[in-house]
Amino acid sequence: MSFELLVGPPGSGKTHVLVERARELAVQGKRVWWAGLPNQRAGLYRRATSRGPLLGLEFQTLQQFYYRLLAHACVLKPLVVGTGRLALVGEALAQERDALPSPGEARLFAGAISEAKRYDLGPRHLPAGDPEVERFRAIYASYELLKGEAWDYDDFRREALILAESGGAALEADALIVDGLREVGPLDLRLLLALGDRYEVRLALPEAPPGCGPAVVLKPRESTLLSVYRAANPVSESRWVLSALKRDLALGFDPLDLAVILPEGSSAAFTALADEYGVPVMDEFPTALADDLPGRLLLELLELPDYPTASRLLPIRELAPLANAALYSGVAGNRALSSLAQEVGLAETWRRWQAWLEVTDDTDAWASQLVDQVLAMSGREEGKEAFRVQALLRAKEASRVAVGPGFRAWWVALLKESSVNLPQPGGVSLLDERLASGRRFRRTYLMRAVEGAYGTGEGEDYFVPEEGRSPLSRLFEGLASTLPKRFEGRDRLLFAELLSTADDLIVTFPDADQGGPLLAEPALIAGCEPQVLPQLPLGSRLELVAGESYRAPSGPALVTNDPGDDPADDSSDDAADDTADDPTDDPAKDHADEPALLSLEQLRRYDECAMRYWLERVVAGQDRRSPGAPHDGWWRGLVNDLVEHPSSTPEHLDALAASYPLAAEWIAGNRDLLLCLNFGVRLPAGGQGTWARPDAALRSDRVASFYTFAQPGTINSESEAQEHLEGRWTELWAAGHMLQRYRGRIDKVRLLVWPVLSKPIDAYPGGIAYPWRRISSRMNRAQAALERIGQGRIDPSPGFRCGHCRVRDICREGAP
Repeated sequence: MSFELLVGPPGSGKTHVLVERARELAVQGKRVWWAGLPNQRAGLYRRATSRGPLLGLEFQTLQQFYYRLLAHACVLKPLVVGTGRLALVGEALAQERDALPSPGEARLFAGAISEAKRYDLGPRHLPAGDPEVERFRAIYASYELLKGEAWDYDDFRREALILAESGGAALEADALIVDGLREVGPLDLRLLLALGDRYEVRLALPEAPPGCGPAVVLKPRESTLLSVYRAANPVSESRWVLSALKRDLALGFDPLDLAVILPEGSSAAFTALADEYGVPVMDEFPTALADDLPGRLLLELLELPDYPTASRLLPIRELAPLANAALYSGVAGNRALSSLAQEVGLAETWRRWQAWLEVTDDTDAWASQLVDQVLAMSGREEGKEAFRVQALLRAKEASRVAVGPGFRAWWVALLKESSVNLPQPGGVSLLDERLASGRRFRRTYLMRAVEGAYGTGEGEDYFVPEEGRSPLSRLFEGLASTLPKRFEGRDRLLFAELLSTADDLIVTFPDADQGGPLLAEPALIAGCEPQVLPQLPLGSRLELVAGESYRAPSGPALVTNDPGDDPADDSSDDAADDTADDPTDDPAKDHADEPALLSLEQLRRYDECAMRYWLERVVAGQDRRSPGAPHDGWWRGLVNDLVEHPSSTPEHLDALAASYPLAAEWIAGNRDLLLCLNFGVRLPAGGQGTWARPDAALRSDRVASFYTFAQPGTINSESEAQEHLEGRWTELWAAGHMLQRYRGRIDKVRLLVWPVLSKPIDAYPGGIAYPWRRISSRMNRAQAALERIGQGRIDPSPGFRCGHCRVRDICREGAP
């Protein structure tokens, strides 16, 4: 057969020629293997099938290709994945100096080992003399011993080469095409040449490797339309590109024909803006196991014992009050949080979690329990088992290196190293320079084209300096058994490839960012004179000039009292006197001339979506009670009868027991407490007659307690009680009001949720001694909502709530 090298600059049509050859072979009923980079798979299939189905073409990476060769010859060995190599190197370092190495140090050695094996260089081939090189040789040799009979990715390449040069490699296809690479190594080229003796092998590269003459040379094609624009800053650049993408989609572009190229680390901000513009993007940046929700939670718990902060406490529901207290106080660290936990009554809970997060002797069992806990906290069902398997595999690898606290650090490092393929919705491809390699689109936006943003990362090695290396050409010619030089001018090939990624390439760059002025990369603007960003149709509502917001024609109706949202609210009652010494002592001190128009819970519902609030009450005439709230049933009638009387009497309780026989035993068992409580307390929550009205209140010395009744059987634990109050404004707002207005007389506020037929549950054991951030947030939101409702503002707030909105068909804001 034959080996054919096809050479041509990026964009010269190499892939087109090879696709046509693959079609010819497929039409003849032959099988074709196509080897390239993983990110090229979908694009290659889409291109090859653009004129109809194509049977017999199979895409695979070079690593998969080596695996298939060895599998067919039945000479496979166990595989050591990337994280496994890192763990083995860490184990070798630990043995070398009898101390736990850091993951960063292990990464340095693992990268050096990978480079040496890529050129088939063992420990003895490396230069001697330098102490660090000698240490590297020792770690390299130790790594090979620990690896034993298993193979890492570089071993697969070497073994496939040995198999091919011995004549034992057999392709399961009639032809092999290798395309989409900027360069190949000496071992890869030797393997392809060996296979070319028996099979049709075609290799496409932008430049011929040293010592290998091309069979076909393609000339450059002026097929790319290039435009270069400058922006004032990165934000305006991103907004312009998103507006341009929205215009392209409106003009009929297929999202898969569009791409955005960004430097690594810039995708998150761009994706967030894309949601605002409604542009579908397909973020192809690699995702680590630690990036998904369960992975992030697992990292927080693993790092909590060593670096306790408020943010790491937040995922633990029962420690949420401690997290909020830490945020309010601005503290972190074990000593500070332990002291704060004592103040908020969570010292025992905090100590229990600290003890549970300490690694036990049975590392596997402890890791399994922690992963189960994380999956329960995340509530994630999709991919649950896959995450569990991968996380525990990383834990197994980490246990080879370290135990105790060091195990946690290594497990975290391996989780961050593990790549996972999360499902992505189709859309405009979001790429970096590596992911864009070997791909072509109809239109590409190359962003942040400034000096230093893109490159191949050429730099001097830590172990073997540049003067101890040989030119790459000598390695291809077999004249040197050393590492190749690092500085080979590879950036020029990268820049040429970036400039050929589309038929229409639009290059943008900002003049400055927060760090100061920026300069455009000369190689990426290709001699063009940058122009100012042209005007485009607006792509986001936030770009509209702020004008007069919509006002409801029946504005006063917005603040009409609606007792349905708060069953305990009754506009016929008088209002509590704001000047009273303590409203929990005497709820009957009211202003008879100031009607209560809104409860705080009604104000919360208005704040969630003013349009829904207005439509449900003024236009739709629907049931005005909150959807999903259990307003019906005997228990609600019982609570209403309790709240209607400022204080209960024995006669009143006897009458309630007779009227509600299901609750007779509960009333009798809690008779003393019910006789002590003040019901229907009103706390002024702002101007215009807005009130917070807890179900019941009690003051004992310098402690105020507020009780909230709940449906029987719905709340059975402290965490469920907290969750119930988190969805309301009244109780936490009331706690803040008491601590601020009656400072010096009220030292602590207790919030209790009382399920009818059960005992009261203290939602925040230890009470609330100062206004938490959540409390001040509710107070600020209530004041802001009150101002808006007084102005008659009817602004829709589309979002997840629209799926359950009963007036969605009228509003249409959240309609698909």
